[in-house]
Amino acid sequence: MRTLWTNGKIFTMEAEDKFVEAILVEDGLILHTGLEKDLLPLANNVESLDGCVMYPGFVDSHIHLIGHGEKLSYLDLSTFSSINQIKETIASHITNEEWYMTEGWDDNKLEEGRPLTCTDIDFITETAVVLKRVCRHVLVANTAAMKLAGISKETPNPVGGVIGRDEKGELNGLFYDEAQSLITEHIPLPTTSYLKNIISSSLKDLKSKGITGVHSEDMAYYGHYEVPLQAYREVVQNDFRVHLLRHHDVFEQMQGEESSSFIEFGAMKIFVDGSLGGRTALLGEDYTDEPGNKGVEVHSSEKLVNLVKLARSYNENIAVHVIGDLAVEKILDLIEEYPVTDGKKDRLIHVNVLRPDLVKRMKKLPVVLDLQPIFVASDFPWVKERLGPSRLQWAYAWKSLLEQGFDCSGGSDSPIELADPLIGIDAAVNNSYLPEQELTVFEAVSLYTSGSAKAIGRECKRGLILPGFDADFTILDNKLEKDNILSTSVVKTVVAGEIVYQKEK
Repeated sequence: MRTLWTNGKIFTMEAEDKFVEAILVEDGLILHTGLEKDLLPLANNVESLDGCVMYPGFVDSHIHLIGHGEKLSYLDLSTFSSINQIKETIASHITNEEWYMTEGWDDNKLEEGRPLTCTDIDFITETAVVLKRVCRHVLVANTAAMKLAGISKETPNPVGGVIGRDEKGELNGLFYDEAQSLITEHIPLPTTSYLKNIISSSLKDLKSKGITGVHSEDMAYYGHYEVPLQAYREVVQNDFRVHLLRHHDVFEQMQGEESSSFIEFGAMKIFVDGSLGGRTALLGEDYTDEPGNKGVEVHSSEKLVNLVKLARSYNENIAVHVIGDLAVEKILDLIEEYPVTDGKKDRLIHVNVLRPDLVKRMKKLPVVLDLQPIFVASDFPWVKERLGPSRLQWAYAWKSLLEQGFDCSGGSDSPIELADPLIGIDAAVNNSYLPEQELTVFEAVSLYTSGSAKAIGRECKRGLILPGFDADFTILDNKLEKDNILSTSVVKTVVAGEIVYQKEK
């Protein structure tokens, strides 16, 4: 069936304010764009936009889709402002199960001005309690959890992680980056049935936010990768597009998995450092508010080399978590030494802290930058204390990076942040902390449309409204302007030409 979409403004995103009157869709693809009078005779069916505005489908280029679904179902600590409030609330949520885990606490928002420690949650003695920090690079565990995991004050730090201790050398319950696995590997693994429910809940919510697809990385955290993958395959049909990055631990195992139009497999995912909030992002100079600390290097230099070489042996690109400038420097050294296959691009995720010399090197390489505009609203003003004024020129420098000609995509990093493209777009456009880095509405929307397509090499197929492109659309009640982004509503979400979400009237 050939369906004509018309009676509204259809922004193709080829250029600023470029729009067409109508588009013709068949079998999930855009056949033609142009005038209604020319395309109407070719149509079997007409879908009226009723004066609304159509954009290419919004794609979140950096999300943890299962984690987002879990966040919808459990206690979200990111809304809490004190440790006492957290203690009182988790006590009321704990049942008779052996383990209790939730996440979201943020010491930058707590009135006590410090991280949680085991002392805060050791009043719970019969249940092992694990509370992940909002960045997911730090967790706090109570003594019951540490005992079940066999952790003692003599346990050494693992490579790429730190076990927290107080000034007397006693365990304080904090586990940083790779040290977290010392605790989490003892938590019972979820079933495929559980993951199916979580994924279904996540997809329903994401569609309601105008999201037609995501780039996610979920294959190494729920037991054997086949467990979450089977859940994905049973839930995701032809109504959403999931691009799955492959964690380095399962990358080689997954080589035989076949992609489809709705579940694709992408680059090897590698973590080089941690987070600024947890002071584990890897910096070239000490943290301004913690002299002597430059962050955490997740992998040894030898292991990092071997991971890049492994990806290249399969002619694959890498998608690398790099927040600090030293982390960026280390991965650029390897990309230069072991270049990616012609026609592919490596993905640098976050790049929160850069330097002019790094930007100059990046410009010579086939890389795309995976940005999270919402980080600015979350990380400021406290990040100024972490970095100091001298590093702010190339921190969260989205506008500068676009002006340098980099291909950039936009994501939320949910469940760490809110998975709402309109919030991300607004954060990029209305940047009160770094006004010189504000984007235009067109630039910000492009991050979530053509930018997300470029991040996975699909720029000739997705991210624009053009003939031959996938018929994935986000339909809003208003044209996005600088002052109306947060008051704009999603009216419909369309994937492969079919309406998968419609706002109730």
